[in-house]
Amino acid sequence: MTASVKEARARGEAEAAKARLTSTLDELKARLAPATLASQAVQAAKDKSIVVADDTVSAVKDKPLLSAGIAAGTALFLARKPVFSAIGRLFSRNDHSNTNSKSRRARVRETEDIDNGID
Repeated sequence: MTASVKEARARGEAEAAKARLTSTLDELKARLAPATLASQAVQAAKDKSIVVADDTVSAVKDKPLLSAGIAAGTALFLARKPVFSAIGRLFSRNDHSNTNSKSRRARVRETEDIDNGID
């Protein structure tokens, strides 16, 4: 082989390697594009949420009473402030009404004592 043939072959191989490298770089750019990464993350989250939802449905079907108890406890925990304030108002009304009843009774007795001349 002559030098010109070797040189032509080397140039051909270099151009082929350059074409492969360019193709690989284009593929990497497409894979690492922000839109592609975001799309893949969203799809992975959707897939995982489907799996979690299926597992949750299976668990609820297997143990419905436990699931109802957990749901009720969670609801009470989330609504604890309104529940506690309602209970507090309920008891304070009862205490307030009993206090008013006692003071009325005391006032009636005082009035009767005054009418009867007892100090």
